[in-house]
Amino acid sequence: MNPSTRAWKRNRTEACGGPDTPSPKTDKQKPPDALPVREAATSRRGFLVRAGHTVAGACVLSAVAGGVRVALPAFEEGPPRRFPLGRPSDFKMNTLTWLRDRDLFVIRNQDGMGAFSCRCTHLGCMVRRTADGFVCPCHGAEYGPLGQVISGPARRPLPWFRVWLSQTRNQGSG
Repeated sequence: MNPSTRAWKRNRTEACGGPDTPSPKTDKQKPPDALPVREAATSRRGFLVRAGHTVAGACVLSAVAGGVRVALPAFEEGPPRRFPLGRPSDFKMNTLTWLRDRDLFVIRNQDGMGAFSCRCTHLGCMVRRTADGFVCPCHGAEYGPLGQVISGPARRPLPWFRVWLSQTRNQGSG
């Protein structure tokens, strides 16, 4: 070898880190002075996927909450309470009278007087009078003219109240 070739090889070896140092192409380790690679900011696709999952989760939770709401009654029958209905002369013979402030119907016929609730036993909605009885506008439960269940999701008839005549007027209790 001529002297200029030796000098060139020596300079090349020193520049690469010496004869025992592997070349950068074959080195499997990261250089010690390299900075850690930082993850890129969330992409538009990643954001939309996460937003879609969040919306889908909210829909599932809403459906479960709605299912629980339908399965449970909206009201509970509380302990019996007493309240005045009025005088018998306040109710015409063979009529059904709605007492809005008490949420009940008072019926008077030849057999006497009676009172039953106007709240559906399914979810507590206010029933409406029809030609054949009563219907719940919320879920379509149908009741007969005396509150018995005909069809629909309601399983219990409209609850009746005990009615009696006091010295001054009719009394009812729930």
